[in-house]
Amino acid sequence: MSKLIKYEFRKSLMSKLIFLGVTAAMEIVFLVGVLGDFENPTFIGMIGLFFTALAGIAYIGIESILILYRDLTTKQSYMLFMTPNSSYRILGAKAIENGCAVLLSGLFFGGLAALDFWLILGKYGEFQQFLDMFKNMLVSIDARLDLSTRSLAAVLFMTLCSWILKIVTGYLAVVTACTLLSGKKGAAFISFILYIAIGFFTGWLLSFLPENMDVITRLLSEAGLSMAFSALMYFITAWLMDKKLSV
Repeated sequence: MSKLIKYEFRKSLMSKLIFLGVTAAMEIVFLVGVLGDFENPTFIGMIGLFFTALAGIAYIGIESILILYRDLTTKQSYMLFMTPNSSYRILGAKAIENGCAVLLSGLFFGGLAALDFWLILGKYGEFQQFLDMFKNMLVSIDARLDLSTRSLAAVLFMTLCSWILKIVTGYLAVVTACTLLSGKKGAAFISFILYIAIGFFTGWLLSFLPENMDVITRLLSEAGLSMAFSALMYFITAWLMDKKLSV
């Protein structure tokens, strides 16, 4: 399994390095602005870092789905399916690598943002204003959240599990298009509709969680259900690959 995970990592390494390079460039612009008291570079660096983080984390997840599609529709990785590895192991390696990449990217950008905020606070003060802004961000997620370690960890875990569900659902849509819908007109469109429909359905099921639950319990419940749905999508997708796929 470790070799498969390393193989998946290498296939997406270039895009990760590109985003890392863009991040480094934006960070340099930001530091020049802050340390030199230049307003425009500071603003440009902050905006650049924000959108780079947003686009980078989103693309890491989407790229995993695109790589699976290329694996199934081109000769890019046809040898992968000729190795003594089951579809369950191949798909599992993709999901594990992507989940780890999203988590590490989130921690990296979150840590960088924290360091940059501390740098600004050390230079200009206004620590309470920073805390108020962060509290408002948490309240926008749920009014009962606070700055405790438990709340932050629960939000991070729920977000990661929700993202993994979206990626595994994407795997199912791609494999459906390449198996059950292979050669049929509008296969890509139908698989996209399937992806959207599953997303709405799982969201609808999550809405049945009791409203009066403790916020931490609710977040962990949503995370647990998301992982359960992800496991279901994973097994269905791997079964389709085993039984219906021809590469």
